[in-house]
Amino acid sequence: MNHLSAQPRAITVAQRALIVQRVLVDGWTSAKAAASFDVSERLVDVWVAGYRRYGMASLRGPRGKTVAVEIVHLTIRRPIRGAARRIANALRRLLVRDRPPPLLPLRRSNDDRLGGE
Repeated sequence: MNHLSAQPRAITVAQRALIVQRVLVDGWTSAKAAASFDVSERLVDVWVAGYRRYGMASLRGPRGKTVAVEIVHLTIRRPIRGAARRIANALRRLLVRDRPPPLLPLRRSNDDRLGGE
């Protein structure tokens, strides 16, 4: 029976590593590890798959954005990227003087002669 609480509890990196160790090294099933640590079986499967792909770094979890990072992104990075994009487009328009030549029509015949006769 699954007795998961409505509020998710915080699982530390060390606890995630222990859960993955129980499954991979000790041979526990995902269901048994999930029940003993009071987490969902799907979450255990996600952690095990992430560990197999990326190693211990995957158990750290996603890094949250801080307020400082968001301020830098909105006030500095985004305007600079927009200005750089506008400058690049203007330079591209200046440097491309001639239009590309028109496409040549393809012959419809399989004949290799010039006239296709």
